[in-house]
Amino acid sequence: MTTIQLHYVPIWKEDAEYAHMSDVWQDMTRFKSNVDILAAGLEMNPNARIVLNNPVQLGGADVPFLGGMKTGGTLAVNNDVSGMLIVVADDQVGYNSNNTLAYTGTVSYRPTNIHYVDETYCYENGALIVARDNRSMMKLSPGIVLENGTGISSVNLSVRAVTLEGKRGVMASNTIEDIRLTSEDFGPVYPLNNANETVKANVTSVNLTIYTENTEAWEKYFEDLARESTLQKGTDYDLSTDPHMVTFSLPPKNNRTINFKAYNAMIKIESGI
Repeated sequence: MTTIQLHYVPIWKEDAEYAHMSDVWQDMTRFKSNVDILAAGLEMNPNARIVLNNPVQLGGADVPFLGGMKTGGTLAVNNDVSGMLIVVADDQVGYNSNNTLAYTGTVSYRPTNIHYVDETYCYENGALIVARDNRSMMKLSPGIVLENGTGISSVNLSVRAVTLEGKRGVMASNTIEDIRLTSEDFGPVYPLNNANETVKANVTSVNLTIYTENTEAWEKYFEDLARESTLQKGTDYDLSTDPHMVTFSLPPKNNRTINFKAYNAMIKIESGI
């Protein structure tokens, strides 16, 4: 029996922890999908009130026939760096989001594995990111779309932000915890669609700053977006990073048309934390 514990239990444990992490990943992808569904529902009907429940398996990694082998993890709601800053220059008054999107909310899971690698799953700014050892990769994309326009030297950039409104908290557990999502409101960020505005503003530049702890994932995401639209760094767009922010810019350029719009979906988040 001693020989079995020394040579086989760690392997069983690693397999069990891997299976648990797969379950958590499915829960987090379902969370991302549920938020997208609520945001789409609000876009069609801002007065809609839709409620979705999303369980997350914080505990797992059971090894059959052996007790005391179950591990858990930590679920954090609105506890990580997140937010956006949108600055638009046009031929009218321009726009600065200031504190409107200063904090958009996060949901993250951090495991307490013993044998399998520790990966953090984080939902932030509409994206689902996997982080490990100070490296990060975006697995599910946010509602930020960049594409070529219909005319020559025309580019379209749209941002559908999501704000998770709820209490901040952190919970360590080895059971299943439930997250409740309720659609609240949806509205334009830019342009504001003011009925008094009879002339559409001509956008000359856009600066989109993402506040995050996963700068590598966001930098790679913007680079891929620009590459798909055949934009050249330094001429068509600029990209800068700081320890907790990534800024994507469409600078002023002669004979270029920038079509930009941004929306914000507000969703209430509740948990047992």
